[in-house]
Amino acid sequence: MTEEKLVKRAVRILLENRYLTMATCSEGAAWATPLNYVLGPGPYLHFYSTPTARHSRDVEQTPRVACAVFDSTAQGDDVDGMQFIATCTVLAPSEVATVSEFYFENNFQDPEVRDWWYRPPSAFFGDGAWRFYRLEVDEMYLIDLESFEDTKVDGRIRVDVPTVFSALKDLQI
Repeated sequence: MTEEKLVKRAVRILLENRYLTMATCSEGAAWATPLNYVLGPGPYLHFYSTPTARHSRDVEQTPRVACAVFDSTAQGDDVDGMQFIATCTVLAPSEVATVSEFYFENNFQDPEVRDWWYRPPSAFFGDGAWRFYRLEVDEMYLIDLESFEDTKVDGRIRVDVPTVFSALKDLQI
C-alpha cells in the first residue's frame, strides 16, 4: 500500500472516531482506559480527565503511553484501526483556555449538549477538578490489510506521523 493511502486511512480513522484506549504503566502494573479525544489544536490529540484517575497518576510517573483507535462496532471487511505510541503531558495553565474552548466546540456540535458538558478553563488547573492532557504521537501503526489478505496474519505497518498531521492540517483540523 502506498504511503499516500496509508496516510488517508490514518486520517480517516482519527476523524471518524471519538474514543481511544490509552495504556499506561507505572511501578510494573499496566492499565488501559477509554478516553474521548479531539484532534488539535495543532498536531496533537487532547483529552481531559481528573488528576486522581489511575491513568493520570501513571502519566505523572511515566509519560510514554500506547493508544489504540478503532470502531468497536465494525465487522468483517470494515474493521480497521491504528495503534500509536505517544508522550502524554498535562497542559500548562497558559494553554488551557485555548485548548478547552477548542475541545468543547469541536467535541460537542449541538449547543445544548455542549452547554451541559462545558466547564470553564479555570476547572482545568490549580484547584480545578480536571486537567487537560496532550498526546504527542511519536509512532503510528495501521493494520497491514494487504499482508493480512495473503497471510491471515494480523500485522502492522508504520505510518509517517508528520505526514498524517500535515494532511489533517491541510483539512484545517
